[in-house]
Amino acid sequence: MTKQTKNGFQHQLYLGLFPLVFAVCASVNAAGIHSVEQSQLETQTVPATEGVKRVQAITPEPLSLPKKPPYPPVKPGYYQGDLAISGHGGNMVTGETPVSQFSFISSQADYKALQQAVSHDDLPQRNSINSHQLLNRFDYQFYNTEAVSTNYAIATELAPSPYNQGTHLLLVNVELTKSASDKAALGFNWLQAKVKFNPRLVSEYRLIGFENAYQTSSRKRQVTVGNSRQYIALYELRFNEQAEYATTKNVQPANNSIHARYSAKDLAVISLSDGRSSSGQQFIDQYPIDIGQQQKFFEQSSDDFRFAAAVAGLGQLINQNNYIHDFNYNKLIEIAIEATDGNLDATRSEFIALAKSVAVIAATKVNNGSSERTGTPAHQQEPYPMPQPIKTKPIGQLPEGKQQLIVPVVPPQPKPVNKHI
Repeated sequence: MTKQTKNGFQHQLYLGLFPLVFAVCASVNAAGIHSVEQSQLETQTVPATEGVKRVQAITPEPLSLPKKPPYPPVKPGYYQGDLAISGHGGNMVTGETPVSQFSFISSQADYKALQQAVSHDDLPQRNSINSHQLLNRFDYQFYNTEAVSTNYAIATELAPSPYNQGTHLLLVNVELTKSASDKAALGFNWLQAKVKFNPRLVSEYRLIGFENAYQTSSRKRQVTVGNSRQYIALYELRFNEQAEYATTKNVQPANNSIHARYSAKDLAVISLSDGRSSSGQQFIDQYPIDIGQQQKFFEQSSDDFRFAAAVAGLGQLINQNNYIHDFNYNKLIEIAIEATDGNLDATRSEFIALAKSVAVIAATKVNNGSSERTGTPAHQQEPYPMPQPIKTKPIGQLPEGKQQLIVPVVPPQPKPVNKHI
């Protein structure tokens, strides 16, 4: 009886403890839920600035962060990618398109391809060799090189052109200085030059050496990138009538507005920038080219200027360029030999021998009746004259800005009658 009473008492005690424990747990859970809801409510009501201050991490000093380079360095070697070499091979009217641009990517592939073709007594296919690549196969030294920044130096030279009468040849040389940084040396191949010509002095210009049409667009191409520290570009120019004498002989200008807006002595200005699309950095801005440096005769120009003209001339003759009219292989070889002045190094002696071999192969093709137009200037077989200089109309003949191009009216021809209808 006692045992049962005891057990019964213990059982009733346990049954009484369960509701108490459950009530305590429920009150604890309710308090926890209430505190969570209260904290969420406080978070929502706290202003945004205070919330940011609570969770924001400590920002390190800006100087301690690694700085990202403005453009990825490119080491010499093989480059495969979307290569965009700007350039144009025809005459451009300065008044319509005054800005010309070209990239500095140079390769030995074109020169080696020419050597390989000549070794097999043949010539490369037309326009497969780019004259600007042959031109930058050699090293040049110009006496008037001027440092325009810590990294870059520019030299220009101007003399009558050996390719056409009444034209002038402008040489633009850009090179690295002796104190150039490593980053500048790695990025030299990817520079881009913009040359803006002065319409007051230059009526037309032609960038020599970009005969291959596909180089004006992006295309997958493999290029051997070298350790180049120099790039040469050649322009053939036509001056406006009396351009170089207008200031010295007090010639009355034909168009006052043009003469008021543009310089009387600067042929063009040059700027240098990063040619890759990932960066638009500009390194040199508005470097002027003075017309006062003009030589009266081609023979008065420097040896390197004349040798560069011979090298670019070889590329144009091989490609049967339609824009040369007073140039041939004999003249080319004569210029190259005179430019060396008896001081032949290995590379220039090799070029003269190569030019002589090309001349023999070209003459053989002509004598054998080859269908290819090689060996003679292109104008003898396919006339393509350079446009004449633009002459401005005298004041009073037509109102300024009202010049009109008068086109002869051709009367309409009667249509043939079909008698079978």
